[in-house]
This record gives sequence, C-alpha cells and structure tokens, in this order.
Amino acid sequence: MTDSHSSDVTDITHCVLGDDQLGIAIADRLHADGTPVAVVNERYESEAVPSTVGELTDRTLLAAAGVDGAETVIVGTRSDRRNLLLAQLVRSQFDVPRVVALVADPDRCDLFADAGHEPFCVTTALSEQVIETV
Repeated sequence: MTDSHSSDVTDITHCVLGDDQLGIAIADRLHADGTPVAVVNERYESEAVPSTVGELTDRTLLAAAGVDGAETVIVGTRSDRRNLLLAQLVRSQFDVPRVVALVADPDRCDLFADAGHEPFCVTTALSEQVIETV
C-alpha cells in the first residue's frame, strides 16, 4: 500500500475505486471541481488527489482510504463483473449512502440497479458524446 498524499479521510466526500487511468481521471476531475475526493487504485497514483495503491477488495485498505466515511463511492474498473462485486462489498461492509458503478454493457444496468447501486453506463455516455461532437 502506498499513500502518496496525506489527508484527513474524514474530509473525503467521494472515493473512487479503479484499476487503471480511468479511476484516476475521475478522481482528478472531481478534485478540480472542488470535491473532496480520494482514490484507491491497483496500479496508479494521482498527483493531485490523496491516493492509495493496493488491492481493491482489501477492506482494511478501503477503510484507511476513507471509503467508510464517504458519501459516494464510484466503482470504475474495466470489468462489469468486478464492478458489481466491488459495489456489493462497499454496500455490505461500509455505511456509504451512494454507490455509483460504471457499467460497460447497457444490458447490465438493471442488474446493478436491482442490487441497490446506481449504474452509469459508460458505453451510452461515450456514444452520446461522440454523436454530439460529430
């Protein structure tokens, strides 16, 4: 576990769980918008945001990173299955009012919603953005 920035985790309102640059980008953007945020990532650290590198299923690591006190946890790995597993872990082990899970397959959004999470379909969002741009 590496902690690249010291911060009081009680100040964190959002925590991003990711396995690549997407999680870092989300956390950096939230931070730039003034949102108190931390990121737990398996490979990368943010230069701007309090970061913890480690296994996303490690409950002790998640608690130390501020998940337990967060108002919102955003789960954003490359795998829908993994995102559902992590969202379930956060929902069952921590008192987090809002769990947003990134979903790649639009047909799986109902599954995430039925499990009590807020799905965000990245495929739909990206395709809509491309259409607006073109």
